[in-house]
Amino acid sequence: MPSWLRSRIVARQRIVVGHATGIIQDGDAYPVRVESATTPPDTATDAANSTSVAPSHPASASAARVEARAPSWKKPFLALDQEGFRTLWLGMLPGTMAMQMGMITTGYVAYDLSGSAAAVGLVSLGSGIPMLAFGLAGGVVADRFPKRNVLLLTQTLVGIAAALNAILVLTGVVKIWHLMAVASIQGIGFAFNMPARQAFVGQLVSRDRLMNAVALNNAGMNFCRVLGPSMAGALIAVPFIGAGGVYAIMTGMYAYVVLSLFRIKDQGRPMGSVRPPPLESLREGLRYIRNNSVVSTLLALAFVPVLLGMPYQQLMPVFAEEVFKVGPRGLGLLLTFNGLGALAGSLTIAALTAFPRKGLLQMMLGIAFGLSLAVFAFSRSFHIGLVTLVVIGFVSSGYQSLNSTLVMNNSDSEYHGRVM
Repeated sequence: MPSWLRSRIVARQRIVVGHATGIIQDGDAYPVRVESATTPPDTATDAANSTSVAPSHPASASAARVEARAPSWKKPFLALDQEGFRTLWLGMLPGTMAMQMGMITTGYVAYDLSGSAAAVGLVSLGSGIPMLAFGLAGGVVADRFPKRNVLLLTQTLVGIAAALNAILVLTGVVKIWHLMAVASIQGIGFAFNMPARQAFVGQLVSRDRLMNAVALNNAGMNFCRVLGPSMAGALIAVPFIGAGGVYAIMTGMYAYVVLSLFRIKDQGRPMGSVRPPPLESLREGLRYIRNNSVVSTLLALAFVPVLLGMPYQQLMPVFAEEVFKVGPRGLGLLLTFNGLGALAGSLTIAALTAFPRKGLLQMMLGIAFGLSLAVFAFSRSFHIGLVTLVVIGFVSSGYQSLNSTLVMNNSDSEYHGRVM
């Protein structure tokens, strides 16, 4: 490992939660021990609870006092007091809504054209493969260039893709391969958009608002997850709108996002003025993760539930048809209840900015996620399934929000795109 990278990690990875002494961190009393960058955390909980002092966020000892003074209804929305984040959050909501509407609409069009569930899966694969293939490159770009500019370009790209779908459907020439090609364009756009958006959040808020901002970001996504599919279904059913009209509406939503981004004055600082080549930037990010034991542990804690747990969402149609036998209407209820739980979980985490044992809370939510998935897997009652999905949505959303917050808190801002 280069000496400059080793010295940077040692200098900036300062504290890991332990059980010896106490300090005030963002207004919270934390037991800590000083630990070098090369010493692995004793446990996953130690890693999750650790907090390095990120230079991009001025540490504040007043977070708990500010939260205590705020009215209870305002606590989940404290980060919206900061203008840049508020503009980003409100501006990106229509784009996230359009993305959710597009998932339903494209699946509907693919099935309407082919009558085959396999065709729907192929179209979905068209966006999934680019997102996977370009995910690491998206993180490098987010760290190398102003994040607002990355968001402007990617939102424009997905808006053009939505316009192409609108033209293809409204003119009646759309084919399955058209949908796959456009989905690939969107997948590339989202691969570069998501790391830039998450890293931009970390630069638009002060450090004591970071957890609240990350949770609000997730809450906005979950709100769109609840409302977007139902909006798309309702609009498709309107004769003079249909799927083509939905794509046209999505195009307008993406255009609004682009316009709103111009209102953000902070463009999102790229990493230092002397930037290594892209491949070296990628290798540097991987070295940083490998040598930062806290971040690498947190990323592992993020990856396992996504790999083993989150695919339950793709199995909802199977549960609706074969287990609960409730058809499309019941499927809509399953997805809605799950989304409502996720929205509630995000807002709850947003209100816990000053909670001292964030790592422990994340571990508890992870355990609850696994147990609730097991309960749902063995459920044969539709109503029990609905209640269980609310719990699953709540704990999984809270887990993801906490994990993202801890990763950003324990990494330098110049690496946020690559570690997120």
